[in-house]
Amino acid sequence: MNQIAVVLDGLKQKISHGSTFIQRSYNSIGQATFHLPKPVKPETLQAFQTEFKQPLPSEYQTFLELHDGAKLFMLGDEGLVLYPLEEVIEKTIEAKEDGLIDEDYDHYWIIGEVNEGYLLIHTEHAKTENTPYMYWKYHEGSTEDTDAIGQNFGTFLERSIIAQGDMYWEFNIFDVREDDYYVEEETEQVQAGVSIASEERVRIEIEYPIYRRGGFIVSFYTYENGKPDLWWRSDYDTMKQVHRSLVSTLKELRFHFTEITVFQKEAPLWESEDASGEQIAKRVEHPQTQIMQYDGYQAFVNDLPRPLPGWEKA
Repeated sequence: MNQIAVVLDGLKQKISHGSTFIQRSYNSIGQATFHLPKPVKPETLQAFQTEFKQPLPSEYQTFLELHDGAKLFMLGDEGLVLYPLEEVIEKTIEAKEDGLIDEDYDHYWIIGEVNEGYLLIHTEHAKTENTPYMYWKYHEGSTEDTDAIGQNFGTFLERSIIAQGDMYWEFNIFDVREDDYYVEEETEQVQAGVSIASEERVRIEIEYPIYRRGGFIVSFYTYENGKPDLWWRSDYDTMKQVHRSLVSTLKELRFHFTEITVFQKEAPLWESEDASGEQIAKRVEHPQTQIMQYDGYQAFVNDLPRPLPGWEKA
């Protein structure tokens, strides 16, 4: 598991244990909400590189391949917001047109926001992994005036999680001899939050081999706007491997309370060998189909999809 995945897995464990009541600077407290959407689509990654003629920094791309953006430690409308990549493209183009990205300082992508300011990636610094490229600026003004955060995306994400979405890079700026740090006596009551948004439904299709020594094809779909959206597709040699892969995927927090539908289909064509060893195709008159419904992850684990009749040893 890569470092970005480890950091996010730790956050999900924290949330699953109910650790969502947070306290930030200036006594900003309440029950935080979180949202981690599905991975970025490959065509969006390609669209980004086509638009800006530069690949994403590896740590940031790794994050997007796990979750296309995020809303973390949200108290109302405030918290750490990382835009979906399509929004990064749109906001960066708009910022250049509106002068938010200054023409003399035209080397930034806008990737999110926190505490009344934008999170930026310095495109020139991002060309090497050894140069810190994360920056921040207030919503007002232009990129002529930005603050260096001093890290790359992976460290920024980890420290932001440790700081509960606060601007940790400013913690050491305060000086009691010069600054007046105060805490409001009254704090706004924030309604109880919810855990990470989960997928409501998933659809799994298991296509059986064209002959018993072949491989199983598994297609895993989530739903977008009520329509199945292919997330991944893989080949497996045995049903045991199929079960292991699906259990591993479905144990993620986002799937724990989802409706799971499994469609198992026999290939409509068989192949066998004649005396000469030549392959002979034979159409199956009535291919077997089996549909199973599950109410959540645990129900799936307790009653794994059974092989179609005649495939028990497959």
